[in-house]
Amino acid sequence: MKKLLILILLLILTGCIKYQVVQKLDDNIYHLYNKKEGAVVIITPDKLEINKFYNLKQIKIINER
Repeated sequence: MKKLLILILLLILTGCIKYQVVQKLDDNIYHLYNKKEGAVVIITPDKLEINKFYNLKQIKIINER
């Protein structure tokens, strides 16, 4: 289920829209939000700051297969 969710999110996250980090769910797992695009959950080795805005193309997203 987690792998399917990540794959779907990676397909959706191809734009240059900035997302705000809402919360850290676990080590390297973050919940991000954008008003127009909605919420996403990503896995990344990067350390993100809560309430800061990030362009998804600037974040290294881990693709689990």
